[in-house]
Amino acid sequence: MRYDKPKVVSIKKIIEENSRVKSFLFDLEIQAKPGQFVMVWIPGYDEKPFGVILKDGAGLMITVAAVGRSTKALHQMKAGNLIGIRGAYGSHFHLPSEAKSIALVAGGYGMVPLAYLAQEARKKNINVELFLGARTQKELLFASWMKEIGVKLHLSTDDGSVGHHGFVTEPFAEYVKNKQTDQVYVVGPEIMEYKVAQICYKKQVPFEVSVERYMKCGL
Repeated sequence: MRYDKPKVVSIKKIIEENSRVKSFLFDLEIQAKPGQFVMVWIPGYDEKPFGVILKDGAGLMITVAAVGRSTKALHQMKAGNLIGIRGAYGSHFHLPSEAKSIALVAGGYGMVPLAYLAQEARKKNINVELFLGARTQKELLFASWMKEIGVKLHLSTDDGSVGHHGFVTEPFAEYVKNKQTDQVYVVGPEIMEYKVAQICYKKQVPFEVSVERYMKCGL
């Protein structure tokens, strides 16, 4: 079991992704792979786990929705404020060495670890098909960034404001009927993950699922 002391770092930049979600960037070098997380200490509050992205040209990034006391406090912070970070921890995704094409299925905040995976896959010239779903167009995270790095987007929204009107699993199911993919990765609500797993199992497509559980210690 491993315990690291938090490294105190200043917030370099804050990006407002939408009305509820902000990304925080830091100049901090750590070893982290897609799917892992860091423990973040917010002064006056408990540590919280957040998925981590090492974004090319930008540094370490966490993306946070304001849903509780700690995350709302983090949203009130400004560039230059100090927080503590330790990690990275947890399991990570695996890219097959021979992979030529992969599919990512992301629901809501599940896009955070998959964005990092997409970035690393594109650096290896792997074709990436991203099935990204959210309640509304404004809640679709990182769509512009993904398009910039050459990811092929398949968007779905619950309200029909952009892309497929309905569940993201529906266009994904149609895709795997007619296309070959070397591996599928899925992160999102568990009912969505279960549906994708059923589709992959039926089609005998290898897949990896990231399941989120609340924790406090990072051990």
